[in-house]
Amino acid sequence: MNYKNIFLVTLSLLCLSACQQPLVHVYHEGLSDIQRFELKKQLEQSQVNFEFTELPTPDKYATPHLLYFPGDVDQTYIQGIESIVRKLGYESFDSKVFSQTGHFYTRGNLGLYFPSSRSERELPELLFAHNCGDEDFQIHIKSNGHWAVMNSPVDTTDLKLKWEFNEPFLTLRRHFDDGTYQQQAYQVKKHKVRTLQGDKPAVTYEVMGHRGYSFSIFNCDLQAIFAD
Repeated sequence: MNYKNIFLVTLSLLCLSACQQPLVHVYHEGLSDIQRFELKKQLEQSQVNFEFTELPTPDKYATPHLLYFPGDVDQTYIQGIESIVRKLGYESFDSKVFSQTGHFYTRGNLGLYFPSSRSERELPELLFAHNCGDEDFQIHIKSNGHWAVMNSPVDTTDLKLKWEFNEPFLTLRRHFDDGTYQQQAYQVKKHKVRTLQGDKPAVTYEVMGHRGYSFSIFNCDLQAIFAD
């Protein structure tokens, strides 16, 4: 092989390497059929190299996550994936470097994880005020990422209330029209409580921050007691 042919082969290999896109493995268990169709369309339009995997999404991912190796993608690529995820209706997105403690792939492979229905069910749908004096209200945790207050001590009709759950931490937010927000963070404690029907399993979301909010709901712990 002469030098000209060696040069052409080397150039072809370099072009192939430069043009090769990393492969995004999409864990889509938590997506609806409509979301899955829209995601496929958006990824194809953005010329993202991807494939859907039938493996279950690990329970620890309560919000969409993109895991990658340093050097595989740049910030522009990550921002493009984030934009696609937000178009599906998700308001939270996180990108992290792969580690041995997470799902592990070889270099050139990324993992895009969507929260599964199992991880959503870990957070009770209804939580009751606890450890806050005479306050008596319930919080309804909605599957669309919003929460509502029942029997509220204040009028919350027009409030933009959103939640995020990354076990063992729950965050409740109250958003304002100017883009600012208040939030309270809670840490879950699993235990048993004594009832008239005997000891029952329960979870209590204990306030991690201060209890001096003018929005009195943020000053209370939240609790759910289960029948068995």
